[in-house]
Amino acid sequence: MTGFIELLKNGCSAKFREIQMKDLLHLFRWQDGLDILILTYIFYRLYLWLRKKKALRMILAILALPLFYILARWVDLPLSVWGLQNLWPVILIVLVVIFQEEIREVLGNVSLPSFFFGRSERLTSIAIDKIVEAAFQMADKRIGGLIVLQKADDLDELIHEKTPLDAEISEDLLVSIFSPQSPLHDGAVIIQGDRIRHAAALLPLCKSTSLPKEWGTRHRAGVGITEISDAECMIISEERGEVLLAFKGTLRKKERREDLKQGLVHVAPVQEKKDGENIWSKKLFEDLPQKALFLFLVCLLWVFVIGIRQGEVGFNIPIEYYSIPQNLVLAGEPPKEVNVRLKGSQRLLSSLKPDQIRVRVDLSNVHKGNNQISLSETNISTGPGISVANFFPRNIRLQLSPVSPTDKIQ
Repeated sequence: MTGFIELLKNGCSAKFREIQMKDLLHLFRWQDGLDILILTYIFYRLYLWLRKKKALRMILAILALPLFYILARWVDLPLSVWGLQNLWPVILIVLVVIFQEEIREVLGNVSLPSFFFGRSERLTSIAIDKIVEAAFQMADKRIGGLIVLQKADDLDELIHEKTPLDAEISEDLLVSIFSPQSPLHDGAVIIQGDRIRHAAALLPLCKSTSLPKEWGTRHRAGVGITEISDAECMIISEERGEVLLAFKGTLRKKERREDLKQGLVHVAPVQEKKDGENIWSKKLFEDLPQKALFLFLVCLLWVFVIGIRQGEVGFNIPIEYYSIPQNLVLAGEPPKEVNVRLKGSQRLLSSLKPDQIRVRVDLSNVHKGNNQISLSETNISTGPGISVANFFPRNIRLQLSPVSPTDKIQ
């Protein structure tokens, strides 16, 4: 980790100086665009999964440490630098301990389709019928209960002391869970999709003082969960034998099974009316600032990766002599080639051709007889973003003789 930060600190500026914007446009391929879009989408889906969990806040705090380390190096804070250099192994252990529940959820419960495309929280008509029937059976038998239908919002951070079930929805199971003899009757049932995920869950209470005084803790809990999430909650009152539906902090009494079913159909995602809206365009522009940020970060990562993937290649390049004095001419066999080793981005080097490189030697200051000329990188012109690693020979000998009268006549 320390080596990576040093590379970021010392190497990034040099790499970005070597690769200019026009070079990046030359290096960019359609495969790179696809790669950037895929990685951006993965980061965005990871953000959606983490944003309602404590993990996101912890990760953001930990990601600030490398920035503080770089700042401490620049300002020369030796104690902070020493502490952060020795802190990374501890941070890795702490991450595993803190996020063990999230890691277990990812490895055990989150499938690839649900991660990339979102979980399916849609209730089928069969599941709705079973839930409605169970609610009115409980009301007829004067059995109290709370049935929460989870939608898009993650409720893990909002509910407490839940008991995992992961069972299929059935009237008998729901009624038996809330039976006074059941150890799971005290609390709420959480239904996610077509599965009963949790039982005996404790819900946050509604803090509003406008609720009727005869409504107790069960009603306040049912309304409370809908105030802070998009979930809906059915409240079955054992005292009055009635069924109420809470949604977005409001509570409505349902006299008949058909009324409750229509209420659930109205709020269930599978039955939401599109109202002529283009669903895909709506999803595209949803969370636009966050998506733009992830796209920018991935583009920076692409520039960095292209910059650090350096390579070397060698060519034998012909020497071009120019500005020879009018009264002199090259004699003998002057050197014809220079072996040049070039370094730069592997992408640039792979598309480089020998005729794009030139070795030019200025002979304006030579004299008659033997001349020794020292070559340097300035004699070698390369493509943008490519530099000279080495070349040979570094010195060449040239024999120049006066132009004979015969050469002048010719």
